[in-house]
Amino acid sequence: MLQSVESYAKEYGTLFESLNNVIMLFFIFEYTLRLYASGAVTPYRGFRGKIRYIFSPYALIDLLAIAPYILMGFDLNNSFVRALRLLRVFRLFRMRKYAHFLHTLREIIQDKKEEFGVLFVYTLIILVMLAFVIYGIEHDAQPDVFSNIPQTLWWAVATLTTVGYGDMYPITAEGKFITAVISLLGIGFVAIPGGILASEFTERLQEQKERECKLHACPKCCSQKIEVSQNPKVIVEGKEKNFNKLHHCKSCDFEWLE
Repeated sequence: MLQSVESYAKEYGTLFESLNNVIMLFFIFEYTLRLYASGAVTPYRGFRGKIRYIFSPYALIDLLAIAPYILMGFDLNNSFVRALRLLRVFRLFRMRKYAHFLHTLREIIQDKKEEFGVLFVYTLIILVMLAFVIYGIEHDAQPDVFSNIPQTLWWAVATLTTVGYGDMYPITAEGKFITAVISLLGIGFVAIPGGILASEFTERLQEQKERECKLHACPKCCSQKIEVSQNPKVIVEGKEKNFNKLHHCKSCDFEWLE
């Protein structure tokens, strides 16, 4: 990011390149170790297993992160290889802590694929209808702007999503009225998928919190201030019984045996 600022690139260019070289050496070293250690997992043993590992999702991300640097090191500095430097952004996807988020997002999309599919189809139909209508209204008034229906589809997308770039806009009274109505409707269309994702994320985070509460916290108040006594002896119905653990919550004084 800082290299893209011309003044910083001129003043600190050498420092940026040195840091990049050090970081990439760590990336390459780690990738080599991961490739070597992958044989500890049964599916990745042997030559075919190594090939299978190389094409696994995380290994591909690792490879995309280091490939441009290696190619540039072989003086393959043509325009195509320089463009590959954009793949350096894949380093960000190596952060494993986002794996749970991506897994949850994939599950939500899978579970709600029917809803998203119906919404997509209806949105597509509305966009095409809008393009036909506005083209019929505005073409005579602005033949260079609304020159054809595919071109008008760009206006329909920008309007329905309420982006409104301003490169195409109607000048007739009918066109302005339709644009105003569609802009208001677009707020709802954009909000629907966002609302579905938000509600599902909230529900799943709540479920995760409840599971963690059952495992690591007080089942009554979910506090993690737990005091544990090993091998307690408790009188139950007049008889002394042995238990593995006695849990005592310091927050609400709730106790339970294990």
